[in-house]
Amino acid sequence: MKGICYIIGAGDIYTKTRIKAREEDFIICADGGYAHRTLLGREPDLAVGDFDSYGIIPETQNKIVAPREKDETDMLLAINEGLSRGYSEFVIFGALGGSRFEHSVANIQLLSYICEKGAKATLIHNGRFFTAVKNGALSFSAENKGYISVFSLCDESKGVTIENLKYEVKDFTIKSSMPIGISNEFIGKEASVSVENGTLLIIYNI
Repeated sequence: MKGICYIIGAGDIYTKTRIKAREEDFIICADGGYAHRTLLGREPDLAVGDFDSYGIIPETQNKIVAPREKDETDMLLAINEGLSRGYSEFVIFGALGGSRFEHSVANIQLLSYICEKGAKATLIHNGRFFTAVKNGALSFSAENKGYISVFSLCDESKGVTIENLKYEVKDFTIKSSMPIGISNEFIGKEASVSVENGTLLIIYNI
């Protein structure tokens, strides 16, 4: 059974972050994410990108150097490398923040891309989880606390049901043009968010 594919981007990473990868896990640094490799506890398995944000091409032998002019972002190249190796679960650090906000938007969109490929992913940033679910459900334990927000990553997400949060809905439609799902709250119960037809972006406290 495959482990987790960890991807480290060039965005903001909390300074106390430590990634405890197992032997079966695979770690990819996407471009400037190579500068964060000291957080890993071991050398990355692969470095991918054009390395414009890192500044130089790293000396590691395990690298894929891409041209600067390309259709794919370096993060997308890293995700595709993980998918090609058979990984279906991704945990991504350094995908948000940084000096170029457009990369944060692109990386949130990539959560939808990963769902389209039949895999799942979580972006971890500043004490928050960002994940997506397509035509499915996500469950939460009673220990979860704080805020949880639900948005549509497509024009309309239909058949949305939210149970055991402060604000509940059943068979609801959430549109990408209306942020109706922001700032819901955990209430100390096992909770779930599901969607029958569409892709949801779900953001919640770690």
